Amino acid sequence: MFSAARIFARNHTSRNIQSRFLNTAEFKKYGAFREPPKGLGLVEAPQVDRSTWVHRKQQKLRDLGNYEKAFAAHAAERQYLVEEATKSYFHDINEMKEHGGKMYYANTQLMKPEMTGYMPDFEVQDLSKNKIHTTDKLLDKISLVTISLTQFGFEHTKSFSNPFWEKFGQTTKEIQLLDIIVEENLLKQILLKAFVTRALKNLPQERQEGCLLLYQDISRVRKYLDMTNKNIGHVFLVDENCQVRWTAHGEATSEEIGNMLAMTDFLYEKKK
Repeated sequence: MFSAARIFARNHTSRNIQSRFLNTAEFKKYGAFREPPKGLGLVEAPQVDRSTWVHRKQQKLRDLGNYEKAFAAHAAERQYLVEEATKSYFHDINEMKEHGGKMYYANTQLMKPEMTGYMPDFEVQDLSKNKIHTTDKLLDKISLVTISLTQFGFEHTKSFSNPFWEKFGQTTKEIQLLDIIVEENLLKQILLKAFVTRALKNLPQERQEGCLLLYQDISRVRKYLDMTNKNIGHVFLVDENCQVRWTAHGEATSEEIGNMLAMTDFLYEKKK
């Protein structure tokens, strides 16, 4: 379902709401920072796939008869394999050394709905091993979604999620926090239990209800969310229509936290 996705990357300024948010500092501690993304996600709204494994295999066989669709999927797969083959084994580590886990400061403005895309649908498990589709959780709510693939990345996301939970965690059910912990390697999924135990150790019980586990290789879709480094934690502010309106990564700055909380207030008031 992700092969036909395209990433948004258009320039955008939102002067009418900029005054609501804090200005990000110009000081750059690590190397040459790049500009934050102006749009993220999938072009089309996510569709929840409730089909069984057998049905998915049958659909895959039918798709092979659609030469145009099969060719597009093959081209996307070939491009992905080329990118992976030319990527250094130590790329993620070297990037962390160069930028300290911070490749840009988060945008001080919300992305306009018409300029950004949708959060992909993931089939996840809650801590009680119930299967959940993230789209079902995100619809009609303002959500901060955190995604981490390592313990180091989870520490990054907590620098955003902790102040978010402190302000909104007990206020309304229309604002929620979803922490998604990912294990892409099938052989290492057994180690995820130890990771989760450490990650959730100091979290209150009511917050653990928003912790979701994803056992899936999402490397092909991570690039559409600008998650190019597995060691860095990412957060996404998602509106009630599942559209990505803001993103940040690495260790939070005070300005990024202030902007995130103000933007959440704005989206919530607009939704009401």
